Amino acid sequence: MKEVEVKIKIADASHIVESLTALGCAFGEPIAQRDIVYIPDGVPTVPCPAGTNVLRIRLQGGRKFFTLKRSDPGNHLSKLEHELEISDDKQMDEIIKLLGFKIVADTVKMRQKCEINGYEICVDRVNELGDFLEMEKMTDGDPVKAQQEMLEYLLGLGIDASMRMDAGYDVLYVQKYGNAKI
Repeated sequence: MKEVEVKIKIADASHIVESLTALGCAFGEPIAQRDIVYIPDGVPTVPCPAGTNVLRIRLQGGRKFFTLKRSDPGNHLSKLEHELEISDDKQMDEIIKLLGFKIVADTVKMRQKCEINGYEICVDRVNELGDFLEMEKMTDGDPVKAQQEMLEYLLGLGIDASMRMDAGYDVLYVQKYGNAKI
């Protein structure tokens, strides 16, 4: 299974949450997330070439997660993803660095999530980057077709998709600031 997503830059996260709630989405409480993203030492920056393992430590509400992602050729928002909960983020950071990875981005966001019609919708307020809407789906099918279906669904909800992004927050952060915030 692959995680496939559509990401849209939005003007106001709280307005989108209100609009989607009025359409029947039941959002959970906001969740603070810190994502520390690592790439191999030999890779100069993000976006990484397709097939590159990108690692992440996510800190969320006292819990810690380790994730490996690998993007498809030509589609950075379609990724093989494996994730597990860890007990010690400091030790994991040391292991990742010993394996030959370096930190490329360190981002913090507030996220609200809901699920509707088999999709997960996340509304994010990302420090220093702004507000975004992500729609995600796990699929074994064609990722481009899945993204098109998600985009059509969002358009059907009246969401303006003119600011569609094709990169993750780590890439957007590096494009804006040039390196990790450590």
